[in-house]
Amino acid sequence: MRSSREFTLTQLSYFARAAELGSMTDAAVDLFIAQSAVSNAITQLEKTFDTQLFIRHRTKGLQLTATGTELLTRTRAILGAVDDTYDAFRPDALDGTLHAACFPSLAPFFLPQIMLDLAQQHPGIEPHIRDYAADEIVRSLSSRAIDIALTYDLGLGDGIRKERLATAPLYVALAEDDPLALRGRLSLAELATEPMVLLDMPISRDYFTDVFTSRGLTPTIRYRFASFEAVRAMVARGHGYSLLHQRPAVGRTYDGGRITAVPLTDDVPGLDIVLASREGEPLNRKAAVFAEHCRAALSAAVAGARP
Repeated sequence: MRSSREFTLTQLSYFARAAELGSMTDAAVDLFIAQSAVSNAITQLEKTFDTQLFIRHRTKGLQLTATGTELLTRTRAILGAVDDTYDAFRPDALDGTLHAACFPSLAPFFLPQIMLDLAQQHPGIEPHIRDYAADEIVRSLSSRAIDIALTYDLGLGDGIRKERLATAPLYVALAEDDPLALRGRLSLAELATEPMVLLDMPISRDYFTDVFTSRGLTPTIRYRFASFEAVRAMVARGHGYSLLHQRPAVGRTYDGGRITAVPLTDDVPGLDIVLASREGEPLNRKAAVFAEHCRAALSAAVAGARP
């Protein structure tokens, strides 16, 4: 006789995909099964747990309830453990989905090489890489939507394990023909009255403004952009300066402008680039492989930057 407490991994898998895509129809297409199979799996789970997992909107698709959100987090843990157990007994055939994230302004510098090396050495791994700012990385690690992230040590807080890979120094980005660029080095006091183009991303914006306010200064912010390249383009056309960490291999922007990097006279610590994962929990094998390639990429970048 079946217990009312029983549920299957298949039901959990279908539920998770529907939750992630916000649609039973899309989940069925993604899983190559009939929509009725997804619907039945979710219905059975709701009966098993005696709770509603989704609010069904005719036009907006599926919305998780509070208990549905909790079950999704637990489901990811269960399916992840099953997947990692499978990998442990097939060490020479590592395959399946890698759930990871990368901070937006780090991604173009490091992800292309990391993904290339990963594909060549572990072709069975299917990378699902998110482009997340610091706040979303924390939420996604907590909800188990991702297992690891390459990011700056910004706003990660408690419960997050951080492995430092490198430190990116802060510099002043200026148009190549800006008179300020001729000074060689600049102080924050000099910059405070100049127009600033702020890289305006969650938590990052606070970091950049705190560089000034912690020294009793107030920056004159003229423009705000969430895009690293939009900031560089505005700077290159003389709309102000910006404070940045990553330096592209070329000084040109998308529209052909040129940027130069000027160091600060102030003693501002660099920002650590870290691997972030859940505290007190070992990495699964695919996340561990991703971490290995991140270490190699950052090590090569640091070596290449030495004079």
